[in-house]
Amino acid sequence: MSIHYFRPPELSESGIESALFERLSRRRFLIGAGALVLAGCGAPSTSAPTATVATTRAVTDGLGRTVTIPQRPERVIALHDLDNAYAIASLGFAPIGMGSITLGDRFERLRPLGPIPPTLDNATEVGLVGEPNLETIADLRPDLILGTKLSHEKIIDQLAKIAPTVLIDNTSGDEVLSNQRFQADLVGVLDRFNTRVAEYEAMMLDLRRRYAELFSSLEYTRIDSFGAGPEDNYLHLSNLTPSYKVLDDLGAQRSRTNTGPAGDLFPVISPERLPDYDADVFFIGMRAGEQLAPQLRSLLAATFAGQRDQIFTVNYGVWGFRNVEALIAVLRDIESILRARQLDTSGDFR
Repeated sequence: MSIHYFRPPELSESGIESALFERLSRRRFLIGAGALVLAGCGAPSTSAPTATVATTRAVTDGLGRTVTIPQRPERVIALHDLDNAYAIASLGFAPIGMGSITLGDRFERLRPLGPIPPTLDNATEVGLVGEPNLETIADLRPDLILGTKLSHEKIIDQLAKIAPTVLIDNTSGDEVLSNQRFQADLVGVLDRFNTRVAEYEAMMLDLRRRYAELFSSLEYTRIDSFGAGPEDNYLHLSNLTPSYKVLDDLGAQRSRTNTGPAGDLFPVISPERLPDYDADVFFIGMRAGEQLAPQLRSLLAATFAGQRDQIFTVNYGVWGFRNVEALIAVLRDIESILRARQLDTSGDFR
């Protein structure tokens, strides 16, 4: 239920006239100048229309639920370190609590994106992303809880008893930045989000202009690889990954070898099939500090990209994170590669 605050009406011009009229009438009656009968006439009202200030609003979250939240949340708990906490903290909003992927180092997954936002300095750790501590959350007295469908749908009823809870669906959306834009609007930092997006677009346009000829002929393959096992390599086909947005914005093309089963946006590729996805360039996502398995390098050695030494490992978390800071980080990675060497884009992958 919304609580409305009423602003006292100011004395309007018609109200001033009414007051003067009443005073003058009373004076005339007292001095015998004649009685002015007001009964039944009704003097102009001194009441002005009252204005209401909404303190809550309704939003639709990633589960399709209608949730009533504060108009300006102040005590926000972000249950997912990347998709919730960093999404708003990188825009200047300070959550009072956050979940993390590992206890003891709540910023582990954030470090590849650059300096940790100071707005996270005082955030209380509320447990693991997948196992938040409900008692700790309740003790913090939040006025809004942010989570993700994938990690928190099963405990949504428990969370909603503590405070209004909004879950984003981090597996879907109409475009790469839709979830961050939605959360920025929830906590009142949408202007900062729009400014950062404009900064990305300016950087992207500058890089595209400087390497226009290269990008017009560049074909690439984007894969995540976590080992040489039969289910360790994933082809990226989803449009909701920052790497695709950045490379598409720059004018590069996905290799014509990049196909997978209908509806499968991250098909598993057996190691032996990796060469089938040949391209001018391979961008292979790895965990921070890890290198491509020797077996996979050997298999890729016969590809065009392998022969030209154009297989580049990148941080899979950054290149797959739906956040404007990730877009900028991917852009910088690509610029760093281009500064270091001249790429050969003459491959034919029909």
